[in-house]
Amino acid sequence: MQKNEKNKILVIDDDEIFLKTVTVVLEEEGFEVYEATTAESGFEALVNIHPDLVILDKNLPDKSGFEVLKAMKKSKTFSEMPPVMLITADTTISVDEAFDKGADDCIFKPLNLKETIKRIRKLLK
Repeated sequence: MQKNEKNKILVIDDDEIFLKTVTVVLEEEGFEVYEATTAESGFEALVNIHPDLVILDKNLPDKSGFEVLKAMKKSKTFSEMPPVMLITADTTISVDEAFDKGADDCIFKPLNLKETIKRIRKLLK
């Protein structure tokens, strides 16, 4: 990636307030941010945008984040799958379960934005 290009991050979350907040914070950090509120629109955005990182909510209105991860892994569209950071307020799942299902990182809501940015930068290296 050239130095003047911004990393593209796709945020897939159905909570509009959370989505807007994260988008503003990530844009202030210099990222190019795309939003989707359903698994279907998120998968469509993945195919069209080819993001450098995906921030994926576990609970979406049409499918679970785990189902989206599984579909991404099966898809021939992605020669190289971007790292996926799973986010959730569901404390019944464990970080290990998220990793087992294909996530590269897992963070629980409410997010510590400073820590989240640090972990995003680490995934993008």
